[in-house]
Amino acid sequence: MKKKLKIGENLFEETPHGNYGFPLETSYDSLSMFEHGFLDCHWHPEFEFSVILDGMMEYQVNDTVYTAKKGCGIFANSNSLHTARAYKGQDCSYFAVIFHPVLIFGHETSAIKNIYVDPIAQSPQFSSLYLNPENDRQKQIINFLWDISNLHQERPTCYELQIKSKLCELWAALYQEIQLMQGKSPSSSKGVPRLKEALNYIHSNYRENLTLEDIAAACNISKSEVCRFFKRMMRQTCFEYLLRYRIQKSIPLLLGNVQNITEISEAVGFSNSSYYAEIFRRYMLCSPTEYRKKSMYQ
Repeated sequence: MKKKLKIGENLFEETPHGNYGFPLETSYDSLSMFEHGFLDCHWHPEFEFSVILDGMMEYQVNDTVYTAKKGCGIFANSNSLHTARAYKGQDCSYFAVIFHPVLIFGHETSAIKNIYVDPIAQSPQFSSLYLNPENDRQKQIINFLWDISNLHQERPTCYELQIKSKLCELWAALYQEIQLMQGKSPSSSKGVPRLKEALNYIHSNYRENLTLEDIAAACNISKSEVCRFFKRMMRQTCFEYLLRYRIQKSIPLLLGNVQNITEISEAVGFSNSSYYAEIFRRYMLCSPTEYRKKSMYQ
């Protein structure tokens, strides 16, 4: 069974990272393990660090794209849109450390929050950082990530306290690195709020006969501007995204094995079943009927 992120209507990832008592998650994954062979675009309030174990990936945060190779890492800031896909078709394995800022600052009025966390987490000028092990401090951050991941996977006595200690050391190193790089790090794109607005409109109305004019009007911008920021930030056209989204929404209906193909195609916004089957094969590499049959035997 392929992995799939639980993503809401506005690309918010609804999957909990850890729990309320200890909001941290670590994972070891390959891009090929995910349903579409890549990490769907999403955002969440937690910080996310990824370290490449093997292969290469294109990792995008807002409208900045990194080509990440083995041994390197990437930091995606809180509430930043991010996605990842294989570089030139090769698979890529990596581990991730995702945690809520509260694990560092403790409570809402703490000095640590005001001095060290908020200036990064809430900065419109900072969305991400590429971690290169050839840089001493960035290598130190990567080593902290290894320590945190190992502690969380092995869970020795007092692992929560040890992880919290490592997180604070990691954040101190990150804070100092960002201080040195002021003006050099990628900024948060002004297009992010508009992109979220456009995606929310598509997700709410994908069953309808949507046009570019409809989406532009919903965002109160021109058609050309919609095309520009979609191409820049999503690496695909608005129409391509709509088709992919319709295919994604059709899969649970196929697995439900209640509606026929024509009914499913109409339910997700396709004008006819032939066109639905054509687009489904383009993205899923099999027909809807073949996909349904294969799922019955898994």
